Amino acid sequence: MKGLEVITPAHAKAWRAVLDRTGGYDVYHLPEYHALAEAMGEGTAYLFAYQEGDFTIALPLLLRAVDRVSGLESAGAGWFDATSVYGYAGPACSHNAIPASVVERFQAALRTALRDRRVVGVFSRLHPLLEQAAPLAGLGEHAVLWQTVSIDLTLPPEAQFARYRKNHREGIGKLVRKGLTVVHDTTWRYADVFQKIYHETMRRVGASPAYFFPPEYFARLRELLAGHVHLFAVLLEDRPICAALMFENQGIVQYHLSGTCDTARKLSPVKLLLDGVRQWGNGRGKRFFHLGGGMTPKPDDPLLHFKMGFSDRAHDFAVWRWIIMPDAYRDLCAVKHNWNAAQGLCSTTNDYFPLYRGSAAPRVGASGAADPVALMPARELTEAHSPAIRAPTRRRWRRLTRASRSRPWASRSTTKPCLPCAASTGSGCWFPSMIWS
Repeated sequence: MKGLEVITPAHAKAWRAVLDRTGGYDVYHLPEYHALAEAMGEGTAYLFAYQEGDFTIALPLLLRAVDRVSGLESAGAGWFDATSVYGYAGPACSHNAIPASVVERFQAALRTALRDRRVVGVFSRLHPLLEQAAPLAGLGEHAVLWQTVSIDLTLPPEAQFARYRKNHREGIGKLVRKGLTVVHDTTWRYADVFQKIYHETMRRVGASPAYFFPPEYFARLRELLAGHVHLFAVLLEDRPICAALMFENQGIVQYHLSGTCDTARKLSPVKLLLDGVRQWGNGRGKRFFHLGGGMTPKPDDPLLHFKMGFSDRAHDFAVWRWIIMPDAYRDLCAVKHNWNAAQGLCSTTNDYFPLYRGSAAPRVGASGAADPVALMPARELTEAHSPAIRAPTRRRWRRLTRASRSRPWASRSTTKPCLPCAASTGSGCWFPSMIWS
């Protein structure tokens, strides 16, 4: 086989066969996970699979109708944009080093396939643990935003625990002495309790409605990802006070969703939960326990600092933005800007991609607030608008890593939600693997 094949989740066997030809992939690449995204109304899923000789590049995407954006019901008719699923996706490749000629032909085939489907642009969160830069080189903007954290499960278990920050080790010890235990709920006995705890946590932190997943979501997640999704709970006197859903695929354990009872917040049982999952991953022979990142690009972000208390191994978290049809993109942005103005609204950001999906708010004052789009030359509307956010230098990162072991506020988990970045649900910058305390 040579060329590009486009596969839907309905052909799961063919989708999986392509993934198996790659050097590694995560649960976020699976056809079942994309089928769940479709069922939740996030878009129409496709796997763009390119094969040439021994080289395979597989890129999963969700296509969304632009005419469902307020103000673009007419101008957006027949147009689509692409995004990634909730999580870390991006291309899965058979080799870390792919010949430039193969990459060039893949990109040409992908461009043609997306243009044929009238896709204006692509946004995708990339996977911090996989090598993905090569097949995307030269296509739009590939920007490293910040860091995520993982625990190296290939180290001896004692060495893993020894790398915890002192207050994490002491906190876990106190929880054990209080009689708290971690259980892997293989029978899903606590599934309903988890949903209650999770929603209780979302209400406490003021999360957007998009985070209040309905019961159907959890039921489909368990059904479609059987063998890949696991429920863990922290028990106090046989009563769950903290619980989490974890993903497992190949050598990777991913932290998906969690919550803690309001009455148990001060105990910070999530420390014990994460330590229990780490030990479970060791027993399964896994290589990574990926905790995710912080809530902001700042290297001293409190949530990032909390996670670094379990490990100082950091990974780049990057996003990919690609405008395929500049003229159509510019026109859509202009129509959306004019619609906002007619509604008395003002764009709240000029660094959202795609810009026409960005949030807007009522104008302030008699003259109205300056709309960032109105200040931009037309040619700049064809570019990826998010300015490059510089990752910390290696020297700065090492300094922060050393400092993270002594800052007293680090043990506090965040109590503010992080919203999806260019996802179908709305606005802001999104980080999976939130730790809710």
